[in-house]
Amino acid sequence: MTERDDSQHGRTLDLSPDDQRLLDALMDAGFDGAKLPASLGRPLSAHDERRLEILTRLLGFMDDYPVEDLDPALLHATLARIDRHEDQLAQRMRFDVAMEKQTPQRGFRIRLPDFVTVAAVLLIAVGVLWPVLGSIRNQAIDAACANNLKRIGYGFDQYANDNNGSMPLAMAGPMGTWETLRNTMNLNPMIQNGYCDAGHLNCPGHHHEVGEEIGPSYSYRWFTPRAVIHWNTGRVTVILGDLNPLVDAARSGWDAPPLSVSVNHGGRGQNVLTSDGATMWLEQPLVGSSDNIWMPNQAAVLRPGVMPSDDADVFLVH
Repeated sequence: MTERDDSQHGRTLDLSPDDQRLLDALMDAGFDGAKLPASLGRPLSAHDERRLEILTRLLGFMDDYPVEDLDPALLHATLARIDRHEDQLAQRMRFDVAMEKQTPQRGFRIRLPDFVTVAAVLLIAVGVLWPVLGSIRNQAIDAACANNLKRIGYGFDQYANDNNGSMPLAMAGPMGTWETLRNTMNLNPMIQNGYCDAGHLNCPGHHHEVGEEIGPSYSYRWFTPRAVIHWNTGRVTVILGDLNPLVDAARSGWDAPPLSVSVNHGGRGQNVLTSDGATMWLEQPLVGSSDNIWMPNQAAVLRPGVMPSDDADVFLVH
């Protein structure tokens, strides 16, 4: 050890470098002298043993350092303050509920700012989620409608196999005009002979009005007497589709715009089934270059008695 004079603190003793290395090794050995050689990496010399004896004696003085006993009152006061602090933290994480024993029937106390905050959060959540949920619902309806048309297509395929490739007709040919005859009755053989279920002929997006006659919510192609259309052979054409809005409007006595979309899908478009069993989504009721599936090509407005003049003209009626 070396001695130095500090004018502010008096005489002090500093550990020499050898003492510092020996003390560090002793701490690494867990103050176990038997393990000290291994910590130093060499055997202890006589000089080291002397230094070790002095260090051990100095460390022993720490056990005899006078410390006053802790005041029990101070200990209890400190623990009480800690408990109160923890209780305050716990109360901040709870709703403000009246828990006094004198008024056990008091309920939650909701403050106006809290109510406004919750209402604002709910309004924001509804504003964000409602369009998303609406879009998901629309996609599900569109997919279910297309699936119905595919199932009807399977039924057309089986019907054609049993009837020389022809399309179903309940009569030998049309006996009237589109406004006097329910064209979907030509789909009756499909149901009567088990080629499809009645539920497949109803789009899940169509809502029947009160008092409305319950029937298929799809429109079937109007076949002229000379039209020869076979299933899955020859020219591919539209056979079935969502409900024709112009027909319902004309039967009610008013003219709907020619490019109106089906009511089955909320004004977004319509599904159609082609003669090869495929389904298509049309945002406008047009196939090919300009064939409006809601009316004969030569007609500007759907009037009673108008008929397709061309066998290739698509005209869906229900």
